Amino acid sequence: DESTTDIQPGLRATDVTLTLHVRSSRGAQHTVTLPPDAQLESLSINGATQPIRQQGSAVTVPVVPGAQTIALTWRETPGLSAIFRGPAIDLGAPSVNATTTIAVPGAEWLLLAGGPRVGPAVLFWSLLLVLFVLSLVVGTNRWTPLRWWHWLLLSIGLSQVSVEVGAVFVGWLLVLGWRARDPGRTLGRRTFNLFQAGLVAWTLVALGVLGVSLYQGLLGAPEMQVKGNGSSSDMLRWFTDRSAGVLPSPWIVAVPILAYRAAMLGWALWIALALLRWLRWGWDAFTAGGGWRKKPPRPVPLVSFAPPPVEGAPGSPQPPGP
Repeated sequence: DESTTDIQPGLRATDVTLTLHVRSSRGAQHTVTLPPDAQLESLSINGATQPIRQQGSAVTVPVVPGAQTIALTWRETPGLSAIFRGPAIDLGAPSVNATTTIAVPGAEWLLLAGGPRVGPAVLFWSLLLVLFVLSLVVGTNRWTPLRWWHWLLLSIGLSQVSVEVGAVFVGWLLVLGWRARDPGRTLGRRTFNLFQAGLVAWTLVALGVLGVSLYQGLLGAPEMQVKGNGSSSDMLRWFTDRSAGVLPSPWIVAVPILAYRAAMLGWALWIALALLRWLRWGWDAFTAGGGWRKKPPRPVPLVSFAPPPVEGAPGSPQPPGP
């Protein structure tokens, strides 16, 4: 009725646990065929440990009438390699509801995964294709000194954070490029100063986003956008509704995590050098046409001085009488 294969590859060997939920109308001996180099470690039926009955690759399991749960645990070689494929297991009968999981060690960088149709997908490569097209489009914009390869390298590093967060840094560069064209000539003083203050705040947030990307790339786990059937970067899960006697064998492509760390270190050095140039350009863009507009001084009121009256002139005050 159901089978679950849990695969935990290591450096030198792979541990596998196969759990079967079976029903039988009569008692019999059933044979399960394991991979050629598998060494059975335990066998249990309904939680009760059974004596190991392994002859070569064949394991004989006593089946009683009714429903029962059979669990087999074994170790096989080799361990995890650049291209790892799950073990070929022959249940000796057709089955339904087969689930296979592979635990990806933390010291590995998952690149690709494949197997039954209902399973995980590494969406990073699709995202990379989209980023490449967007980089070509944005690279045609001459507001900024960045060309399409700059945008592509920048977006690859920012892909380690969410798309929305990465867009904050990209938008900051584009707004600075627009600011370099001195749009403030048509803005009032208060509106212009408010825009400048907002741009300063945006700069601080954008630099914070870049810092988080560097931290995530150098110290965090790779974000490969693994989705599908409840899978994640460290646990891959496949499902097959119906299968023949041999269960499907999923596969993964993984390299040591040091390769990811080296790639992100190279990106960090490049972004540090590029950011120095971008900040100088950004300051020039920020101050184009003036960085801040002061309130104009109040006009000095004009004071008129009347000439002193002349004695004897009409309208002039007369001296008092004796």
